[in-house]
Amino acid sequence: MASVKLQVQMGGLLARLTLCRPERFNAFDRETLRELGDMARGIAESDTVRVVTITGEGKAFSAGADLRAAVLSDSISNYLGSLVKAFHSVLETLAACPALVVTLMNGPAAGGGFALAMAGDIRIGLPEAVMRCGYGRVGLTVDGGLSWRLPRLIGMTAAQWMLYEDPDLTAEQALQMGLLHKVVPAADLDKTVGELVERTKLQSRNAIFRNRQLLLESAGRTLVQTFEAEATTMKAAAGTQDGREGIQAFVQKRVPNFGK
Repeated sequence: MASVKLQVQMGGLLARLTLCRPERFNAFDRETLRELGDMARGIAESDTVRVVTITGEGKAFSAGADLRAAVLSDSISNYLGSLVKAFHSVLETLAACPALVVTLMNGPAAGGGFALAMAGDIRIGLPEAVMRCGYGRVGLTVDGGLSWRLPRLIGMTAAQWMLYEDPDLTAEQALQMGLLHKVVPAADLDKTVGELVERTKLQSRNAIFRNRQLLLESAGRTLVQTFEAEATTMKAAAGTQDGREGIQAFVQKRVPNFGK
């Protein structure tokens, strides 16, 4: 039985990825990450998808690594070591995807599930969503880039509080801290995602990708290095078909027609 489901809708503009192990709170095992990686690569190679959403089936977003599978393996440390590498490969693929990555927290997100949720360009929670780091509770250290991402999303002090006190955050608390962009009732979720897809039509996929890279790489640069990176990226973007179309549309006061 497949542990990840992919749906492509709205003329190929929207791809929905759903973790489908509700009996295990959508925890990652090797098969889940293999399927998720394959599907993420397919979306990244698509010429049409503008938004990809990631959510969980049932009551949870994801509980992270499947520790029961680790215990049943020949070596817990080897199993988790290989699992983390596979997980990081998925996150690298998503970071290189020209589509906007939207994580939809439909319920609890813990450990690696929380790390996956935080990897979204846009992060949306249902009112019943709950977030926790959870690593220290099982004697493990963080993965999924959380040690890099959390201080940049909410600051070092709040990141330390989350790791060491390990609170269970409600969706509203996560919104106030900056971990979520929006909290949306389930009844309004399709409308919210549909509106987001429509807004992305006003931007080129190339611009979305390049702007994500500038943001992700900004922490490792000085201000002067940032100027250089932005100038290089601007020149490259202006030389693309999308760049030329966007500029012409602005000058001609019309809606741009970004083909891809």
